Amino acid sequence: MNLSNNVILNTLNVPIINGFTHLAEQLSLTQGLLYFLTYKKDYCYTLKEIPKKDGTFRKICVPNLSLKVVQKWILVEILEKIDVSPQAMAFVPKNNGLKSNAEYHKKNIFLLEMDIKNFFGTIKEGQVFKLFCNIGYNTKVSTILTSLCTFDGELPQGAVTSPYLANLILYHLDIRLNGLCSRKDIVYTRYADDLSFSSNDRAKLNGIENFVKNIVSDEGFEINEKKTRYLSNDVKKSITGITINNEEIHVDKKLKRDIRALIFSSIASKNYALNDKIRGSIAYVNSIEPGYQEKMINYIERIINKDELKNDLGVVKTFNENKLYKVLPDMKYEESPFI
Repeated sequence: MNLSNNVILNTLNVPIINGFTHLAEQLSLTQGLLYFLTYKKDYCYTLKEIPKKDGTFRKICVPNLSLKVVQKWILVEILEKIDVSPQAMAFVPKNNGLKSNAEYHKKNIFLLEMDIKNFFGTIKEGQVFKLFCNIGYNTKVSTILTSLCTFDGELPQGAVTSPYLANLILYHLDIRLNGLCSRKDIVYTRYADDLSFSSNDRAKLNGIENFVKNIVSDEGFEINEKKTRYLSNDVKKSITGITINNEEIHVDKKLKRDIRALIFSSIASKNYALNDKIRGSIAYVNSIEPGYQEKMINYIERIINKDELKNDLGVVKTFNENKLYKVLPDMKYEESPFI
């Protein structure tokens, strides 16, 4: 690796890697294992198909543990040291992307939502190789890093590195779309493959649609026409699953109803198998609507004071052994006066 490359890598604060052997040392792997993960990838991924709403299937490539650990190292030590565009909302460390994305658009009346078709699959290994070269790695090291982050010639959906790599590779697209929008007083953000544009002038949004398609196409991607939609205050306006109403953002009411239903069902049925899922859902809502977790704690306290539940010793015992949160008080058993 020449001196100029080392200067670039030092400036970016990413590891200097001289070659295959040096990378194996940095990863604390044997050369044999690194070779296997790099060149025998057919054995390193498990393929899964997840059904989509339109009846088709999404292919997920799940890396094995060893490859996942290596990809995590590449993500943290290299990729996340490189800034993504200000318009990229998803997969950015220390940023609540869903909330930030909605916040950008909450003051505008009209919203245009567009979607990039086959987002990860469109990004090819040649683009990933070019990115690593631009970071400052030589061709041999860039080839190895590219191989560790791609599968079947493209970014695999399911690999640890794919989301952030996609953000970096779409940097130029974001800059071009933001340049178009900033001249027309339109707000633009991107959450993964979801492109969002908002304005208080519907005609301006109408006017940029074809320009957006042309720019996206010029960057090597394609808009999914079926998912293009216009929204305004006249209808329920949501962006990446978050509702915007009167310049305020909220999680969809159905999700919150489902959470309450799951909580009540788990207590009444004495089945706490979904506790982790419930806590995760509450944490998500709380990240968008601060104070929601406290509301759910109060809701649970009201439930455990219902007579029909307090009179069931089994319900009382299982609740006290499986509390959703430690701060919840014990449920007190009260024998029914009608027994």
